[in-house]
Amino acid sequence: MEFANEISINWILIFILTGFIAGYIDSIAGGGGMITVPMLLFSGIPPIFVLGTNKMQSVVGALMATIKYATSKKINWKIVSIAIIPCLITSYIGSELVMFLSDEIIQWAILLSIPIALLALLKKSNQIKEENSELSKKNIFLATAPIGFYDGLLGPGTGTYLTISMKKFLHLDYLTATASTKPLNFATNLGSVLAFLIAGKILFLAAIPMGLANIAGSYVGSHYAIKGGEEFIKKVLIFVLITMLIANIAKIVLN
Repeated sequence: MEFANEISINWILIFILTGFIAGYIDSIAGGGGMITVPMLLFSGIPPIFVLGTNKMQSVVGALMATIKYATSKKINWKIVSIAIIPCLITSYIGSELVMFLSDEIIQWAILLSIPIALLALLKKSNQIKEENSELSKKNIFLATAPIGFYDGLLGPGTGTYLTISMKKFLHLDYLTATASTKPLNFATNLGSVLAFLIAGKILFLAAIPMGLANIAGSYVGSHYAIKGGEEFIKKVLIFVLITMLIANIAKIVLN
């Protein structure tokens, strides 16, 4: 990994700041990968290492958010207990599959997934309706497992996808959906990390400082999500969508 020697202290500091912001955003509305993945790509790290490094730093943040929401009793453990193993397995499969793709395909897929995810989520967010329905294992699986596969394959926006999916298809309020997303996101990250770790595709020089910063950001973010409730989560979600849309437009213009 000769490229590792080219990472300057300035990039390490940028990674730390990015990790904190991503942890904060992820713990509230998801979408932290939409911040960390482009930043890792901008630093010159090869795309496959970007995916592995991003998973390594985000898995610890997801664990912190899970602990924070669990102690506040905001997680729907019935949903989590049914979905967590399928999410872990599908994520592992997605990460195994992505290693067969070229760096060019991975990079373009990552860049294309971000605006597509933003547009899809923005459209769906206006169609969510509260309904009363019984939670079936089939519905829980369909609402979560495919997103686990996506997380292992690419990743950006997974937390947001899970939150929106559980809100729309499992009819949870935003706070419960956000809280219940965290152990599932931890599982999808863990499944992916195992695949990348075995393949030696994690750059620990970036993953360790980013991961520590992500833990701090996740702790702060989950605290404010619990305190602010549904309205606060909605505002952060909108902020994430607008910020990433602007960032991607700027990237297109600069290139």
